[in-house]
Amino acid sequence: MALVEALIASAILGIGLVGATQLTLQTLNTASQTRQHTVAQQLAHEAMDCMRALVSMPDPAHVITCPADETLVIQGVTYTRQAQSTAAGAAYLSDLHVRVSWPAHGQKSPNNAPEQGSGTASLIEWHSSVSALPSWLGVSLP
Repeated sequence: MALVEALIASAILGIGLVGATQLTLQTLNTASQTRQHTVAQQLAHEAMDCMRALVSMPDPAHVITCPADETLVIQGVTYTRQAQSTAAGAAYLSDLHVRVSWPAHGQKSPNNAPEQGSGTASLIEWHSSVSALPSWLGVSLP
């Protein structure tokens, strides 16, 4: 009887340990996805700031170059960053578009790069508009 009781207790303990292991693996997976998303947001933020500075630069003698398309490997993950600025309807208005993609967690393409259009890449897209006119323009003095 004691042997059957020990066997049942071991089975219950084993089920509990499998559940705890699954919970730990899910937590690590979520932390990794969050880190990758945070890195992608930082890359998008850098590109958007660079393009804003480029459009609203008051002195054309200073040369600022923003990479249009680049591939970066950060902490073993390949990120593809695309930045584009297009003139909008008004002469001094520009539309800014930044796109950062990376392979979905746990899925890698053969060359470790995100596959466009295949649904295996995570993606961040940012859109903004910026005016080249100075902010003080149109402000009247009292």
